[in-house]
Amino acid sequence: MSLKYVLLTLLERESRTGYDLVRSFDSAVGYFWNASHQQVYRELSALSDAKLVNFKQIKQDDKPDKKIYSLSGTGKTALHDWLENPLKAGKTKDLLLVKLMNANSDNTDQMQRELQANRQRSTEMQATYRVIEQQYYSPTQLKSLPDDQVMIYAALRKGILSVDAHLAWLDEVETLMNKAFQ
Repeated sequence: MSLKYVLLTLLERESRTGYDLVRSFDSAVGYFWNASHQQVYRELSALSDAKLVNFKQIKQDDKPDKKIYSLSGTGKTALHDWLENPLKAGKTKDLLLVKLMNANSDNTDQMQRELQANRQRSTEMQATYRVIEQQYYSPTQLKSLPDDQVMIYAALRKGILSVDAHLAWLDEVETLMNKAFQ
């Protein structure tokens, strides 16, 4: 259900092919929302069936025909209606927390390796976010940031702050594990 609104939001900004939409999940959107190639195309088909998006087909000689999707009037209304309704609190699914619930003196080394792997991934994500921030959102660039980019920057900031908080939490978990299982 939520992928629907991600796609409607992307199409609200500009018409795109399915391939372009999939690529969005490999870059900017992928930092806060994941969707596979199959999920995107399945949802596009459902959105088209529901008349929330339109597409025009472009013939290509050496490839299959290309579809360029755009938001329909009904899609704009659906997106507007969704924006008007408050979000419900999302439920967290975190397998690291499940693993940590199983931590004991017999598997401390294994849990430490898991925490280190998690720290490594988080540190890499933190570095990626920082590079994006430095490249596209320097103090000078922020002064002249187009209106449609302001909330993209806000999403990036949430990512940075979330990773920073997660790394601080990992420090606490390691300290707690060392005290509990030494």
